[in-house]
Amino acid sequence: MGKASGTRTRVKVKRWRWRRNALRRQSDVVEAWTRLFLGSALLVGAPLTGSLIGLSTFDNAQAKADHQRATSHVVRATVAENVPLAPASTDGAASRSTFPATVRWTTPDGRTVTGTVKMPEGTRSGTPTMIWADAHDKVTTAPANSSAIWTQSAVIGSASAAGTGLVVGGVWLVVRYTARRRRMAEWERGWAATGPEWDLRDH
Repeated sequence: MGKASGTRTRVKVKRWRWRRNALRRQSDVVEAWTRLFLGSALLVGAPLTGSLIGLSTFDNAQAKADHQRATSHVVRATVAENVPLAPASTDGAASRSTFPATVRWTTPDGRTVTGTVKMPEGTRSGTPTMIWADAHDKVTTAPANSSAIWTQSAVIGSASAAGTGLVVGGVWLVVRYTARRRRMAEWERGWAATGPEWDLRDH
């Protein structure tokens, strides 16, 4: 019985801003409605914003990758120079450095074309490698695969949702601070109006 009564009391205390009473001020009403609106924005708006931005990022990246596949192709090239070794690491860890290196390949019409790509350190001249080239026989980057696109989209979407949550939280802090200041000012004005009557009753 006592526990149920305590629960009802807590519910009434939480809802006092929504009911007409002598303690409620206009700032309380504004704070209550703002909390409801921002709470909905946080629970619904933030995930929705993250999802929309993530899907938009995926669509744009996928379209770019499809365009790259349509306008470029893989060619078999040969490294035209020795790739230097990276300086030895002071901590003894294995090095995985890459360096720009010239590569050479032959086009279907018999022309010899060169370009520059990054190759692992220590790669020897004459080593075959597969590269991507565009329609003008210029070295280009490989189109992103679906897994990489999904990962990038998920990260951007999550960051957008988190950013929206931070904005909502910041707005709530500002509104709460402003509402408290206004509430204190309203209480002071109310006490200034009723305080003298209490003083007269005491005398």
